[in-house]
Amino acid sequence: MISANDVLQAISEIHQYSMLLIELRNATTVVIRHSSDGMTSYFKLEGSLNSGERHALGKRMPKNGQLRNLRHISIEELIGEVDGQIAKHIWLEAVGGREHGFLSIAELKSFLRTSPQR
Repeated sequence: MISANDVLQAISEIHQYSMLLIELRNATTVVIRHSSDGMTSYFKLEGSLNSGERHALGKRMPKNGQLRNLRHISIEELIGEVDGQIAKHIWLEAVGGREHGFLSIAELKSFLRTSPQR
């Protein structure tokens, strides 16, 4: 189960040019994206994304509504959306287009703690 603390910790450890996608079992995906100007944005969309869609989303963030109900949300909404939920898939889109997949927040946190390229 995902806790608010898990999400806040992951946000603080993600490199500024990376993107984290958490696909929940309730068919919702939340996106945490760091832009080149250092700002963090949070999004929600219904359904999941395939590999090509995740890669495209990492390269260029579409405007709200361009990608199957992609909607900008606040950090409070993000936490409310994931707190107590179970992740189906977790994807970390790293600099250079590398994608890492995780089955749990615990796996993601372990990777972020031990990865030399954050």
